[in-house]
Amino acid sequence: MPKLIFKDVSKSFGETLVIKNFSAEIPDQQFLVLLGPSGCGKSTMLRMIAGLIDITEGQIQFDDLVVNDLEPKKRSVAFVFQSYALYPHLTVRANIAFPLLMDNFRWWQHIPVVGHFKRRADLRNPEIQKKISEIAETMELTSYLNRRPKTLSGGQRQRVALARALVRDPSIYLLDEPLSNLDAKLRAQMRVEITNLYQKVHKTFVYVTHDQVEAMTMGTQIILLDGGVIQQHGTPKEIYDKPANVFVAKFIGSPPMNLFEVQVDGQIIHLPSGDRLDLTGHSIPNFDSKRVIFGVRPEKLKQSESGEGIPVVVRVVERLGAETLVAFNFAKQAEDSRITKASSNLHYMRIPGDSTLNSGDHCFVEFNLKDASWFNLETGSRFQ
Repeated sequence: MPKLIFKDVSKSFGETLVIKNFSAEIPDQQFLVLLGPSGCGKSTMLRMIAGLIDITEGQIQFDDLVVNDLEPKKRSVAFVFQSYALYPHLTVRANIAFPLLMDNFRWWQHIPVVGHFKRRADLRNPEIQKKISEIAETMELTSYLNRRPKTLSGGQRQRVALARALVRDPSIYLLDEPLSNLDAKLRAQMRVEITNLYQKVHKTFVYVTHDQVEAMTMGTQIILLDGGVIQQHGTPKEIYDKPANVFVAKFIGSPPMNLFEVQVDGQIIHLPSGDRLDLTGHSIPNFDSKRVIFGVRPEKLKQSESGEGIPVVVRVVERLGAETLVAFNFAKQAEDSRITKASSNLHYMRIPGDSTLNSGDHCFVEFNLKDASWFNLETGSRFQ
């Protein structure tokens, strides 16, 4: 089972550069998530790993083997597509068995009648039947083996697609947004099933998604891309707690990190509203400039019970059961309708679900500055 190594991988379509200088090293048996907005190059990267797209520059290695020119079928990878890609005229059994049948495919099987009987004979092969039964049991598909895809639900079709990938016993599993066609409940269920599957097979998974929830809950490592460039590579906790730049801070987290352009004067932060925060007792980086971007996660804010803190006006309250998300403006800015009506200027705090706050209420917010993030105002990069 190989270690994945990317050395300055780039991909261009004509004059359009899609992937730029992608370099990373992924140890064996990791669940790597390629995360980013639509059009950032993550699916292109996945297809280059599979050999479905040629590499323009750089190298992809499986351990010490450079696979740039290796045919897809010789790379020992399995690909799960976004659209399931099941054959509608074949049963679930035949769909799962298809990779095994193709391993024994010969040119003369293109002859219609001969090929049909050869595939039927191969499908009755005891070894192939055993593999199908084992995989079907693992994916809870045993009772559906003789049905066709059109009779299955979306979640069942996705399990068939996963079973077809599993049956080959590859070294690397590649999954291209496999849950995007499912509803919210099924996505949550399939996240658990894929995670359990990863823990059972102990193989390398490379998973493409634009959904940060999938990335944070399933991945052991995340590579966040934007415009074909790696923004950050790390564990979910590293990326959440210490975003490398403003883009990562905005992309990871729901709601995202609160970001404020502030003036730092010694141990005092001057917020855009004119309010002040005292940094006494907190260590902060050495800034090149006194104007920086200050970031704090919504769960690091709380409603003050003592009446101390920053005065705010509540704009939106989202009650989610165990927790409540509160969007607010600073009270000193409440007179400016341009600010209060602009969603981009709302800030968020995550508080317990039994909160009695409602839209329009005035309250005080306390900031926990222990795990605050600081970013360069000009470059957006994180101060270490």
